[in-house]
Amino acid sequence: MKKIKFRTSIFLAILVVSIFITSCNHKVPEKNPETNQTDLATLEKEIEVRLREYESYLKNGDSIALGNMYTEDAEIIPSTIGRNNITKAFGNMIRDSITGSSFKTTKIWGNAQLLVEEGAGTWYHTNGTAVGSGRYLLVWKKDDGKWKILRDTWFPDKKK
Repeated sequence: MKKIKFRTSIFLAILVVSIFITSCNHKVPEKNPETNQTDLATLEKEIEVRLREYESYLKNGDSIALGNMYTEDAEIIPSTIGRNNITKAFGNMIRDSITGSSFKTTKIWGNAQLLVEEGAGTWYHTNGTAVGSGRYLLVWKKDDGKWKILRDTWFPDKKK
């Protein structure tokens, strides 16, 4: 019994050392900052196009198209879960005559499959009156080759 425990211990020790040695020799390819910047700039342009689509769908009162900008398992944090519920929430906004918006990206980071966008925006009543402004965070995910929103959260400006 002692021989089996000893052999098992030796085997595990050799395994751990082998893993450690091979992982230390693994070279991570260096990133070219210029290429990364270009890629992010390109991705930011793609997100910019999606934001303008979002604004257009809201202006046209199209809650279905707005809902389809979100993944099936999307969440508007803290309380709206799933594309169907998000579509209903947009329908309620539109019925409340909130059909205008303006969004501006202030920071973006991520990769070609998942991006985080930080920005500032304003919501408008149909008559053009601003009804709320603030900052937002969106997590965009590539879904069937198209950027869709996976997580959405809004931080209203503090009232003065």
